Amino acid sequence: MADIMWFAIYSARRESEICGLRWIDNDARTPTGLVRDLKHPRHKLANHRRFQYTQEAWHIALRQPSTGAFIFPYKAASIKEAFLRACRKLGIDNLHFHDLRHEATSRLFERGYEIHEVQQFTLHSSWQQLYAILTCGRKVPDLPYNSSPVASTLSREPSI
Repeated sequence: MADIMWFAIYSARRESEICGLRWIDNDARTPTGLVRDLKHPRHKLANHRRFQYTQEAWHIALRQPSTGAFIFPYKAASIKEAFLRACRKLGIDNLHFHDLRHEATSRLFERGYEIHEVQQFTLHSSWQQLYAILTCGRKVPDLPYNSSPVASTLSREPSI
């Protein structure tokens, strides 16, 4: 559970995304991975997006045993339940696995990444979503979508 928790904090991945990461989709040259069927309100299937690993998340992924196709071969519901059990055991109330994604996003900003760079790690579809996390949900101004060449490359659907 510890590796999965720290991976979530360093990668900004949801539990379902963590369980779906495949060894074959990692690119050591960049280092990037692929989230298949990324959560989206309108595009449920074939919404594959490449994301940037942080150095810490990359190292956690690489130290997992390569015994099958998946980096973390668990069910998302099992991770969620194990996390809730650990929180109960430690007397922590009102902490959810998804809160680790927000923590990860905040840490990226604290490291000095710009909003368009953070988007390459988190795969939020708009700057408005990231700004809402950064400002704890206060009113979000209209911000343009990122059109940098790096972001375009990372968000492009791969040929699978």
